[in-house]
Amino acid sequence: MSTPEHAHNLLEAARWYRSRGYAPIPVPAGSKIPVLKGWQTLRLDEPDLPQHFNGTGNIGLLLGEPSGWLVDVDLDCEEAVALAPEFLPETGAKSGRPGKPVSHWWYVCDGAVTRKHQDPVTRKMIVELRSTGAQTVVGPGTHPSGEPYDPLEGEPAAVDHAELAAAVVALAEAVLTRRGRKETVVSQAAPL
Repeated sequence: MSTPEHAHNLLEAARWYRSRGYAPIPVPAGSKIPVLKGWQTLRLDEPDLPQHFNGTGNIGLLLGEPSGWLVDVDLDCEEAVALAPEFLPETGAKSGRPGKPVSHWWYVCDGAVTRKHQDPVTRKMIVELRSTGAQTVVGPGTHPSGEPYDPLEGEPAAVDHAELAAAVVALAEAVLTRRGRKETVVSQAAPL
C-alpha cells in the first residue's frame, strides 16, 4: 500500500486536514509551539494555506471549537500510555511518534475544556485533555527530538465531555496509584 501524499507534503497535509474539518496552523520546524501572534484565533481558508505551508515547518491543529470539537488526550508519561486502554473510551484515531507511540488519543467532544493533570510530587505532566485554546502538532511534522509525528488518520470517536473528562482524571489517578502515591493528582484548567 502506498503512503498518501499528505503523509509527506506539508501543504497537501494542511489541505487534507482542512478537508476533514480541522483547523491547521503553521508551527516552526522542529518545534511544538506556534509563534504567530494570535495563533489561537487563526482560521486559514483554502486560499491561505500555500502562504503558511510552503516548505519546511510543522503543522499544528487547533483543537476544540475551531476544528469541530476535535480534542486530544495527550498522554505525557509511559504509565499513562500503558494504562490508557483501561480508562479512555476507544477511538479510531490515535497517533504519536516512534519514541512515544499512541500517546495522542483523538475524540470529537462537544464542549470539552482543556485540563492538565500533573504529578503532585514531581509536578511533571501525566495527561492533558486538550481543547479550545490549545493545539497539537501532527504529521508530517517533526518533534524537537527529530522524530517524525504520525499523521492524524482514522476517525475520532464522538464522546460526551463529562464522560471523557472523568476518564482522563481516573487515568491520572491510576498513574499515581501505580507510582505508589497517596496524594491527589494536581488538575488545572489551562489558560486560554
